[in-house]
Amino acid sequence: MEACKKSMFSIFLAVNMLLWSLIAAIRNVPSFDSMEAICWGELASFGTNKHPPLSGWLMSWFYHLFGDNNFVIYLLGQICILISLVFVYKIAKFFVSKEKAMCSAMILEGCYCYTYYYFTDNFNCNIILYPLWVMAIYYFYKSINNNRTIDWILFGAVSGLAFLGKYQIIFLFAAMFLYLLADRRNVFRQKGMYLSVLVGGLLILPHVIWLFQNDFFSFGYMIERTHAHAGNLPVILIKLRHIFFPIKFVVGQVIALAGCLGLYLIIALQAGNIKFKNDEGSKSDKIFLLILFVVPIVLQGLMGFVTGERVPSIWGSIMLGLGGIMLFYFLPINFKETTYKFFVKCIYAAMAVSASITLCVAGLQTNSIMFMPIQKIEKEIIYEWKIKTDSSPLKYVVAGGMIAFPLKHFNSQKPTIVLDTYAHKNPWVDYDDIDKFGAVIVGEAEENVIAKTKEIFVKLPNNYEIKPKKYEMNICNKLDKCEEKNIYYVIIPPKEHNLKIFSKQNDNKFYKFLMMFVNLISN
Repeated sequence: MEACKKSMFSIFLAVNMLLWSLIAAIRNVPSFDSMEAICWGELASFGTNKHPPLSGWLMSWFYHLFGDNNFVIYLLGQICILISLVFVYKIAKFFVSKEKAMCSAMILEGCYCYTYYYFTDNFNCNIILYPLWVMAIYYFYKSINNNRTIDWILFGAVSGLAFLGKYQIIFLFAAMFLYLLADRRNVFRQKGMYLSVLVGGLLILPHVIWLFQNDFFSFGYMIERTHAHAGNLPVILIKLRHIFFPIKFVVGQVIALAGCLGLYLIIALQAGNIKFKNDEGSKSDKIFLLILFVVPIVLQGLMGFVTGERVPSIWGSIMLGLGGIMLFYFLPINFKETTYKFFVKCIYAAMAVSASITLCVAGLQTNSIMFMPIQKIEKEIIYEWKIKTDSSPLKYVVAGGMIAFPLKHFNSQKPTIVLDTYAHKNPWVDYDDIDKFGAVIVGEAEENVIAKTKEIFVKLPNNYEIKPKKYEMNICNKLDKCEEKNIYYVIIPPKEHNLKIFSKQNDNKFYKFLMMFVNLISN
């Protein structure tokens, strides 16, 4: 019977991974975050304009290893989710029976962060932290209880990788530190803990050096991302924003887990019992779970309390892996013989509902990048570039990320991206090189494209007229509800072509005489 239950769990993991990979494959275009990660990885940089580099390295390596096929993007995201579910099961076994441990992992099918959110973002720095977050908890628990050197080394390695995945892991480290102070102070006398700090520190050292060398480039994104846009809020909420935003974040996590709670109540009714107190678990285990689950969420929410700026609810998605364990541990159910099989049926029903809702939402929306004709836009821009540059290679695309990364993704020449960032210059770009080889400047507003062109190409002749070209789109959903959207772009050819274009705009005798004089001197 035990082997049968375990095989049912394995089948669930396989079906879940395959189903959501196939659902994601209906997209015409991979998610922006996924294409962004590929571009980051190709830079071979120890940092990016937003996050630490691990998600980019992994996505780029995986994507190119399997022949630049978009399906592997969706598959990699699901591999991360599969690993996270396996480690949720492994953690749960420390606290509940194997039967309930498997249920603790499967019940996360009711959390939209593991289903619909994956469909919208495919792979990003949040999804890579799903497995690393719970892996860090797993090896931390083993280390403090067994004090084995190998466990401490693995904990340090996973922690270092998690930091390279996303800075939010520091909230988990803070919770772990608080737990040690509250219940396990003897661990501070164990050499293994300091060994793990050394291992993790060595892993993140190159990135820390990169941050200092580049004026903490990626922190500008975090500040901009949390900007509250308070002008769009009611006056009362503007005054209460230090309270409103933390509460909004915490409520967002409760909503994310609402499906899990609903599934739990269904099987509790089938089992015919539910207790609101666990008399079997140790006090230390209860403190461990409460602190490591609750404290990171509270600390993340407190950012909004301190700054008065919004904290995006999706930032909490990486912290919800213990949600199923919290239900089965703190609200225990005495399983009947048929409870597990009934639970598995409920999970597959939840899977079908989630998949159906996702497909419906995908078919009805128009404002998603997945429906933008990025490949058509890319072909038109490249055609214009070839005409104006005598088919010179395109080395640079200057744009906001939402447009730049898709253009790079579908271009066979894989140009370098020059991002419109927050007062920082792109550390991976030689700006003199851009002036020499030219670039395509793309944006969603004509005036922004003109301003960015003048900013990048400061050496253009004063009378050079910048005329962005407009690409008009009409994006429609399955109900023929359409949204109009425009893309503007300017092509600045390589330096040797610029004077030719300038001469056409200034076709007069004085200009021709001046150019003859310049050529005579240069020869």
